[in-house]
Amino acid sequence: MGAVLASETNAPRSGDIFWKQRADPPQRYTHSYSRYLTIGGTVRPDEYVERFLAADPSNATDMARLYFFCLAHDQIVKEGVEGDVAELGVYKGGTATVLATIARRLGRTAYFLDTYEGFDDADFVGVDSGFTKKFTDTSLSAVRKVVGEESARFIKGYFPQTATEIPEGSRFCLVHLDCDLYAPMRSALEYFYPRMAPGGYLIMHDYSSLHWGGAEKAIDEFFADKAEPPTPLTDCGGSVVIRKSRQAGDQDNWVARKRLSTLNSEWTSAGCNALSELLGKGWSASESWGVWGVGESHELQLFLLSLPSRDIEIEANVNASLIGHRQFQEVDVIVAGRRLASWTFTPEMDRGIRRVRIPSELVKESARASEWGMFTFSVEFRPKFLDPTNVLDPSRSDDRVLGLALLGLRLRIA
Repeated sequence: MGAVLASETNAPRSGDIFWKQRADPPQRYTHSYSRYLTIGGTVRPDEYVERFLAADPSNATDMARLYFFCLAHDQIVKEGVEGDVAELGVYKGGTATVLATIARRLGRTAYFLDTYEGFDDADFVGVDSGFTKKFTDTSLSAVRKVVGEESARFIKGYFPQTATEIPEGSRFCLVHLDCDLYAPMRSALEYFYPRMAPGGYLIMHDYSSLHWGGAEKAIDEFFADKAEPPTPLTDCGGSVVIRKSRQAGDQDNWVARKRLSTLNSEWTSAGCNALSELLGKGWSASESWGVWGVGESHELQLFLLSLPSRDIEIEANVNASLIGHRQFQEVDVIVAGRRLASWTFTPEMDRGIRRVRIPSELVKESARASEWGMFTFSVEFRPKFLDPTNVLDPSRSDDRVLGLALLGLRLRIA
């Protein structure tokens, strides 16, 4: 049997199961939260929820909206999307509290634009001519108190005239438009869309609500000829979102940038997934300190913009699993089937910097052309002794075969 949807004459009542439902938090903030913190996650769900509800208790029925902001924040961090944060249509500051927190965690500025006095009469025209003054039960001083001043700029007045108070040349990674009516929504899209950074999130509220027809009309018209069609979200107001398109190819390719910048002659920690783009087979999940190699072989996939004319030197901050009766480990370093080094580990000489030099000719021989105009080659680590941890020390429950522990890495031209 198909789902029965509530009609205008048969709206869900407070006792209906449909009405009682609320959005569950994404698992990264619940079941997997310890893992999320280990890899460097910065969203603090309790704080976000508390501030979201303190600003306006009615937000309790729209938690899906909050969780989408959190996920967008995480993706901006992951991809390194540049730019500031902005919101047009602040009202009491419910979403502004979240956006300001995101801006602080990103080290960016959040711009909050509103009349802080409700709708402007000049916008009651055309499709919105039947509306009257709303959202007057707020003020700039009240919102400032709720949101806080750090990383926040409050701009009071009628948009788009107030856009002149945003610094010229500003770019944005996250913009939230909650202005309900056609005229301000259209003006906001014309201003913010060209200023969105590639990959930036432009979130538009009320599109699917079937109440604010002006907002829906403005969004439909504006994106009719754009590369990014609006995608519906499941929050109460029926928001839609677009991500500003990137150019095809190398430019703005965040994965390529991450792979190339990870090893740039500076030390890169292996903790918190910092080397995830380079880890091939044979590694465990990353932890805050680094990552364990497991099994008989662990591979690194290294990326270069061009084939080298000189040798490459790899420096690794490593140690081995020396527990129980294992007090010695030897790890071979292999490129293209050739053993280039054997690293020995003892209790007296365990954790430390180990080096291996890879001849340029061997790199050229083994490297293969990769996507986005790069070259990749593999470095393999093979531990000699492969006893599971719980065999070496029966008091432990860990049954993994731990080999090389990688804490940091640096690649240099010799």
